[in-house]
Formats: sequence, structure tokens, C-alpha cells
Amino acid sequence: MMQCRYKSLITILIMTGVIIILIKSGYIPHGEYTPHQIETFSQINSKHSVHYGYIQPQVVDGFSERPIKEAKVVIPEIDKKFVTNSEGFTPIIRVPINIDMHYQNILPKTWGEITIIVYKEGYTDYVLFHAHVWENQSRLGPKILLFPETEGHESEPMVIVESPHRLWVMQLIEKYKR
Repeated sequence: MMQCRYKSLITILIMTGVIIILIKSGYIPHGEYTPHQIETFSQINSKHSVHYGYIQPQVVDGFSERPIKEAKVVIPEIDKKFVTNSEGFTPIIRVPINIDMHYQNILPKTWGEITIIVYKEGYTDYVLFHAHVWENQSRLGPKILLFPETEGHESEPMVIVESPHRLWVMQLIEKYKR
């Protein structure tokens, strides 16, 4: 019985010693994390906590604005292709919200951006860059205008860039006017 108590006491002393050594060597934080640990945890968190938003583009004829059925809509960020219905809409598409690292240290954006590629036989191909998607929100649109191809001519794709929200642009300007 006495031998069992000594073994327990020795085990407790050894474990206490190991914990003290780990704390002193920085393996177990005492009170607060080191800058290296904070950086590591931030990277792990950003890699594993993906945020999503929803978008439902509509494809219409550029002249009549009539919906275009069976247009192909590609979202490269998720490597998926969708087909429009009789009203010109895709299904609701879930997309990741990617942080724009270019502006992260300047003036962070409150939205994510995706690329939308659209094509349909008989129409000019279309690409929309920087389409806005907000976290946990659904965006009905954007409305994409496809224009008929000109017979006998090879057409260049229509390339559109969605500009940042005007309030964000005004904040960016004001930041540097001061």
C-alpha cells in the first residue's frame, strides 16, 4: 500500500516538473501567447474558417433584355458551371468569400469578389471580374447582358469589371486626403 502511494507521489512530482519545463521553454503559454503562436494560430484559423456568400446571376439578351435559357455560367473560384433556366437565372450559387489581400492593410473590403464567365451559342462571350459577394447574404444578380454575335465576324469577349462600392472608394480617398 505504501509503495503505491510513493509511486503516485513520484508520478505527480514528475508530471509537475515536466509542466514547469514546458512552460519555461515556451511550449505551454503562461498568461498570454507569444507573437509567433498568435501568427501561427491566425494562419490556421484563416485557412480553416471559410466564409460564404450567395449569388444568383441572371443572363438576358443585351438588346431586348429577354431572359436567355440554357446559357452557361462558370464561377472559376469554385470550378463549377451552371445553366440558366427559362427566366435566365442560375440556381443560387454558394461561393467562398476570399479576402482581398491587396487592400487588407490599406482599407479592408467588406465583401468578397468572384469572376463570372458566361457563354451561349450565337452570343458574344462575357466575363465579369470582381463581382461582389457579401458574407452570409444572397445577391440576386448581377444582370448579365449578352449581345448576339455579328455574322461572319469573330468577336472579342465582352470584359466588364465591377467597381468597388462608392462608399468604400470615398473612404479610401478620405484616408489619404488627411
